[in-house]
Amino acid sequence: MRRIATIIGTTGVGKSQLGVELCKALKGQVINADSMQVYKGLDVITNKMPFHERQGIQHHLMDFLDPEEEYQVGQFKQDATECIEKLCDDQKLLPVIVGGTNYYIQSLLWHNMLIKKEQEIQRSPSPSPENDLSTKLFNNYEEELDNLETKELYNRLEKVDPIMANRWHPSDRRKILRSLQIYYQTGRPQSEIIKEQQENHDTHGIQSRFSSLIFWLYADPSKLNPRLDDRVDKMIETGLFDEIKSLRKRVVDGNVQLPGQDIEKYQRGLWQAIGYKEFDPYFTALEANDQSEQDLEKIKKECTERMKSATRRYAKRQVQWIRNKLIPTVNKSKDVNIYLLDATDLDAWDSNVRQNAIDIATVFQENKPLPEPTSLGSLAASMLSPSSTTMDSQTRALTWQKHTCHICRTNTGDPLVLHGDLEWKQHTSSRAHRKGLKRRNNDIERVKRMKNDNPVDNDDTTTNITSPISTTSS
Repeated sequence: MRRIATIIGTTGVGKSQLGVELCKALKGQVINADSMQVYKGLDVITNKMPFHERQGIQHHLMDFLDPEEEYQVGQFKQDATECIEKLCDDQKLLPVIVGGTNYYIQSLLWHNMLIKKEQEIQRSPSPSPENDLSTKLFNNYEEELDNLETKELYNRLEKVDPIMANRWHPSDRRKILRSLQIYYQTGRPQSEIIKEQQENHDTHGIQSRFSSLIFWLYADPSKLNPRLDDRVDKMIETGLFDEIKSLRKRVVDGNVQLPGQDIEKYQRGLWQAIGYKEFDPYFTALEANDQSEQDLEKIKKECTERMKSATRRYAKRQVQWIRNKLIPTVNKSKDVNIYLLDATDLDAWDSNVRQNAIDIATVFQENKPLPEPTSLGSLAASMLSPSSTTMDSQTRALTWQKHTCHICRTNTGDPLVLHGDLEWKQHTSSRAHRKGLKRRNNDIERVKRMKNDNPVDNDDTTTNITSPISTTSS
């Protein structure tokens, strides 16, 4: 089995630097696994490592795609696999996968992590007529789906795959569209395919594609977040605005077309890069030329803070993915080991990160027994320990629940719907919900006193007030 090293972690934690250091020490080359860094140019907004910092180490799958193109995960898996085979078999070099695009990493390291497209599988029988889905839509799904409103897409998903419809927020167009695309590509509901994958993993285990050594670079958020803020400031100083202006001009000139509609146009391809969407209000005002210098500066500062907040949230989501999805998968598979390297203190980088990685990777290359991952310190022991509440991604998708709060209401007066246990937990601990609950309890006590003082039939009133706090659907 071919051997590879993989470096993961949050944005701005030093993955690219460690990739170069590993390659220099162990005769390797980098394979990029960042979905934004595949695009030509645009080095600032995609945070590419400057050439002089790469120290002559070759980087594959970087800087080759035009902005209007999209690089699907299946294509990455195929291209990265070809790179790995050439490096391992022909050049006898260590492939070092570097990047923070989670689904790229997952699809590359393990078998059966992707849903095969229509041309790769035998199509199931046509959908039942009762779903009122035409043959034309079945064969030409992509163009027609793109032209539908999000609400209509959600209604269609409820018909063909109610389990996944329950999983997604009704306004999350990108995920709703993806579930529908899978249905029309394969002729099967996504939830059915996920269940099949889960059963296969339970029966046969999760099969790795390579003998993999994963280094997880982790920095405490209290130290990492100020670094991320500083990096945004540096990006602005070193050409971020020039790149955004250039992209916007290409859109206006018709050379590049934004994908999708509304918010979806910022959820596909290059346009997902943090910074483009966040600075849209500033450049829109700048182009309109109807704002004072003072107002423009105010908008610019607001957009800068928006970009910093988005970067910090992204880093938090990356850690959540590693803990909730990657680590459980590693624990269920053979031939894959993960080590946490503490990158909190940059002054201790050489001892805590660089040397630890080189020592472990050397043992790995020599096929000698590897150290216990939790032996690298208390932080590693804590962060790598599986949580008793952690579920694999398939189980989580199939058991996802919506919660309806009958105390709190939307602006239209409808009961508030919360999507998932985490959102429900956050809502029930919120000040607004607690005030609503207190108000409801006071109303119940008031009605009880009224009934005691005036023993008449008030069943309709009490039934309305004492309705359940919440209901769930799964």
